[in-house]
Amino acid sequence: MEKSNSPVSVPCGIAAAVCSVFLAAVTLCFFRAPLFLLLPAAAGLFLLLRQISQVHNRRLFVCNAVFSLLLAISFIAGNKANLQSGQTMSSFLHNDLLPLAALGAVFFICFSCMSDFIGRHPVHLCRKRRRLSPGKMWLASTLVLFFSWIPCLFVFYPGNISGDSVACIACALGKVPLSNQQPLLYILLIRPVLQFAFAIGRDINFGAALFLTLQTAVMAVVIGYFFCWLTQKGAAPWIQILCMAYFVLNPVFSIYAVTMWKDILFSAFTLLYLLQLYNILQSGGEKLQSLGYLVGFVLLNILLCFLRNNGYYLVFVTLVILAVLYRKYWKRVLPAFLAVLILVPVIQGPGYKAANVAASPFAESVGIPLQQIGYTVANDGAVTVEQKAFLNQILPLDTMKKSYRPYIVNPIKFNSAFNNNFLESHKGEFIKVWAQMLRPNWKKYVKAYLMETVGYWHIGTANWIALYGAVDPEMCRMVGIVQPDAVSFAWSRGAVKNSLDCLQKQIPVLSLILSIGFLFWAVLYAAFQMIIQKRRKKLLLLVPLLLLWLTLMVATPTFCEFRYMFAFSIAFPLVVLLSFPVEQREKMNSPRHLKTE
Repeated sequence: MEKSNSPVSVPCGIAAAVCSVFLAAVTLCFFRAPLFLLLPAAAGLFLLLRQISQVHNRRLFVCNAVFSLLLAISFIAGNKANLQSGQTMSSFLHNDLLPLAALGAVFFICFSCMSDFIGRHPVHLCRKRRRLSPGKMWLASTLVLFFSWIPCLFVFYPGNISGDSVACIACALGKVPLSNQQPLLYILLIRPVLQFAFAIGRDINFGAALFLTLQTAVMAVVIGYFFCWLTQKGAAPWIQILCMAYFVLNPVFSIYAVTMWKDILFSAFTLLYLLQLYNILQSGGEKLQSLGYLVGFVLLNILLCFLRNNGYYLVFVTLVILAVLYRKYWKRVLPAFLAVLILVPVIQGPGYKAANVAASPFAESVGIPLQQIGYTVANDGAVTVEQKAFLNQILPLDTMKKSYRPYIVNPIKFNSAFNNNFLESHKGEFIKVWAQMLRPNWKKYVKAYLMETVGYWHIGTANWIALYGAVDPEMCRMVGIVQPDAVSFAWSRGAVKNSLDCLQKQIPVLSLILSIGFLFWAVLYAAFQMIIQKRRKKLLLLVPLLLLWLTLMVATPTFCEFRYMFAFSIAFPLVVLLSFPVEQREKMNSPRHLKTE
């Protein structure tokens, strides 16, 4: 970064000191922090101001100004859309401008200095520093991860089973018709494992535990490949040690590895997808010329599409961008990518219908419109007689008014009076009525949207993260799952729960890795760093994650669900590394480098 060594004048220094005290005071008041932190915070800001006064990089300042303003807005809006606001959300007022400006200024100072630091400290890669071959590193990492996570299965035997898990098991056992509400591929992965357990004379508890053992193994293999990939690129051992500590010591990974959710495998393979995108970009598209690599990449795209219902949107946009970037290879790339983009909707549409696989209910994809209508009805918004008549056929408005909860759509869409059949047969009319109500109820729609999505963009919003064991014994017994009453594991179960609760609620800085709002902003910050460093092609590496976030912002059923964003958590070490420029060195301790990325 360009720097100036000119001395700061006394008046400028005094102005900077006063500004630092003022900004620190407003910021501490906004976050309700103790005032004894005022002097340390002001001193820190003053030093950072002196630091950025020596930086002359217009791109850095513009990018950080935009990022800081967006982040400041998220804090102001999130403070109003918090869980204590009840059924409604307070409006934005003129007195919000002062904390908005102060937060924006503080963030700008801090993130500008951070960007300057990142730009001056590239990640040095050197393939000659390898002590283990990539294959051995993959095997070693896989074993370390697997044996770090699998004890959780014994503690919560036969695993962590939720209502969604029971729905998957019921479909796998044939107790209910097949449905794509839970991805069909995940159900089809469960079925043969349960059948194998029955074939050898074991019960469904053993079958569920066996499946989760295999899921843990797959997750360990995929994340273990990340360390193989780091070794191939020549990453320093200390980077790999920090990444391994993240995956081993963070309790969310051991708990999620033995939880029967579709999100787990999808998130793991999303990391693999990002690594393959990096390889393609680094090769300048040459990787796509290899038939074997192209086939593997196509299969990975298909896997993402079938492991979660919003996977297709991630794949669609990513493949379109790749096809444009490497259009010179269109003869090989275009047919392969078109095959994915056409084949998947054909299978999930007419194919599933022919196989009597029920489609995911329409209500699942219109959770936010339902919430906006619910907020409008609950707060006596403008609704015409014709609109009321239509909405009454979906759910009586009195019932909707009583059932509406600002942070979750389930009380509406799972209400016993909710007419799902009517909604399925009147999809177009529903969208039309929702759109007609938008203009006269604009503010209500915005508030409902912010409250329903607050956890995905506000760092201060938290919710439950994990479940432990069979959370609903009565529902689990419907499919034969019974969690043993193992007194010997009572202490272990409490220890696992307490470790996650402690990390989330009692460790101020480290707790951020369990905030999906923070994980989103970390990805966005990495994107801005790529722009600052003129690595715009590398932005493609973050596109799948940002698209995943966008799909949740369009159709999330609840305000803050960590498992929906678990891919962000798995990819976090990679995102941090992508924030830094890269220098490829010829050998260790060499000032020369082959290439800067």
